[in-house]
Amino acid sequence: MAEFKHPRGKRVLTGMGAMALTAAGLFGGAGAAMADQGGSLGNIDDSRPGSITINKHKHQNGTDATQKPDGSGDKITTDGIAGVEFTAYQLTDVNLGETSDWDKLENLNLSNACTSIPGHTLGAPIVAPLTNSSGVTTLTGLKLGAYVICETAAPAEVVDRAQPFVVTIPTPFENSWLYDVNVYPKNGTTGITKSIDPQSDLGLGGVVNFPVTVDVPKTKSGEIMTRFEVTDTFDARLGLNGTGVASVKMDGAAVDPSYYSVTNEGQTVKVTFNEAGRQWLKTQGEKKVVVTFSAVVKEVGKIENDAEAYINTPGHEGKVESNDVTTNWGDLVALKTAKGTNAALKGAEFEVFAAEAPYADTCEGAKATGDALSVNGASTFISGENGVVDIAGLYVSDSVNETKDATQRCYVLKETKAPAGFVTPVGDKANTAVAVKIGANEVDVYDATIVNSQQDVPELPLTGANGQILMVIGGTAVLLVAGGMVIVSRRRAAREETK
Repeated sequence: MAEFKHPRGKRVLTGMGAMALTAAGLFGGAGAAMADQGGSLGNIDDSRPGSITINKHKHQNGTDATQKPDGSGDKITTDGIAGVEFTAYQLTDVNLGETSDWDKLENLNLSNACTSIPGHTLGAPIVAPLTNSSGVTTLTGLKLGAYVICETAAPAEVVDRAQPFVVTIPTPFENSWLYDVNVYPKNGTTGITKSIDPQSDLGLGGVVNFPVTVDVPKTKSGEIMTRFEVTDTFDARLGLNGTGVASVKMDGAAVDPSYYSVTNEGQTVKVTFNEAGRQWLKTQGEKKVVVTFSAVVKEVGKIENDAEAYINTPGHEGKVESNDVTTNWGDLVALKTAKGTNAALKGAEFEVFAAEAPYADTCEGAKATGDALSVNGASTFISGENGVVDIAGLYVSDSVNETKDATQRCYVLKETKAPAGFVTPVGDKANTAVAVKIGANEVDVYDATIVNSQQDVPELPLTGANGQILMVIGGTAVLLVAGGMVIVSRRRAAREETK
């Protein structure tokens, strides 16, 4: 058994423990391990194995509560962080059974503790299991010694990792030795979520707004983030609407524009907070910044989009990616033909309207609502030489709002002017319900075929049957007149003979 002999050992060990653990904000909350209840300090039992239970949580609001290495103390109010990896390295040149070696633990340079500590040698890495959903992991079966604990891996949302710290097995605590030690390193975390505003511009060339919500991490006292940047790289089928940023807000209010800048690099839009902005963000820990990116739709199809946040702290660079969102668009292609011949008709004019029930089970009988829609700045669409009416693009659905990722949406095509010589329909006959699907139509595939009738005209004089009737009538009249004249002539002749 190693015997602790030096009279100043208790003072050195206690000072070392407080320095190493509290400097990293480690003592705290809800551990289960308890101190050895021996009563007096006594000798160290070098045959007894020890453990280190690491409780990983977000930074707490306000003043950190007091947690103790036996697991007692104030309750931790922040969430545990799952998926964090810790690695322990024993200081192999430190023998806690020797009085002088305790002195070696004072004033350790831990700036590169995960790779080397000046004047000391590190043992083989001991990797702890990843922290569970409560943020807890335990290193077990540890022999007597001093261990450097490093946070060696963490989820992307952890932007403020714990600094390396030293734990001894055993640790002095309340006039006893503690072989099962609880430590509480804290982290600052962030998160990022992307959404889509309900679509109001339904025609190609319309604006789509993408709100991106970023959690502001709570950072260590006296430390500010070295970078806070939110970026969105638009799909090639999207173009910038102005600067590409509609607003930057927190708690529904606009963030002071002097705190950040907006820059464009090709399809990438960046919102970067300057030093003054990062100083302000430090006072807003655990609140949310909402950057609304704004794009113009240039082509149809299923258009995916995500965003990224770069949040760095001293000694740590962090990048988090948002969820993907999708906005879906399709074209509307109709064919204009003549009744009876199916010949293509040029020059028919149309408007397109949203439907009252855009996601009905069937678009048949859909009713128009609102004003005529604008597509790439046009609101009138004319059939070409081949009779085709080509409306470049209309909104179908998105992955966030009503009827998520619906494959079609109802619209109403209204004929406002027929080609010359053909009848312009009126009332409901002028309206054709159509179902617009995601993407572009294949060649010679039409969403609707619209037929026109020729105009009625007055009857023309002809030399056919009607002419013959007139001639018969005329001839009969002539014969009747001639017959009458003969009769009259004969009567006159008879009178003269009787005289």
